[in-house]
Amino acid sequence: MKYLIRPLEEKDIEAIVAGEMEVFGDSLGYDLIYADLKLNPYAHYLVLEIDGEVGGYLSLWITGEAAEMINFYVAKKYQGMGFGKKLLDFALRLCRLCKVKSLSLEVRSSNLPALRLYEKYGFVFSHVRKSYYRDGSDAHVLIKKFEVK
Repeated sequence: MKYLIRPLEEKDIEAIVAGEMEVFGDSLGYDLIYADLKLNPYAHYLVLEIDGEVGGYLSLWITGEAAEMINFYVAKKYQGMGFGKKLLDFALRLCRLCKVKSLSLEVRSSNLPALRLYEKYGFVFSHVRKSYYRDGSDAHVLIKKFEVK
């Protein structure tokens, strides 16, 4: 399998929304992603292209020394193959290049595979956001600190 990590293009948005629906049962939606792409100078959308198709993505807002991971998924058919790690590694390198001091994210309290992945990458539990998701699920807020040189 050939893969590529590249910036989001407008033509990718429909596939991203469909992938979010498949993986999460919900989506940020076409309009939000489109607005971020066109209007948000802090938004960085990294598309995981596998064999010519969108296989996932990771979005960040980098605002000076702080960054927030907005969303991150790998399509179900590509999960467990190391693509999530490759995409996360790429995003963390981008944060280091931008001299980010901390990266925060929310993850469903029930998403144990994601929680384990983030723990391996040095993210630390900060607090719980009760009923954060539309379905009433709680979110764990995790933070990764970077040593800026």
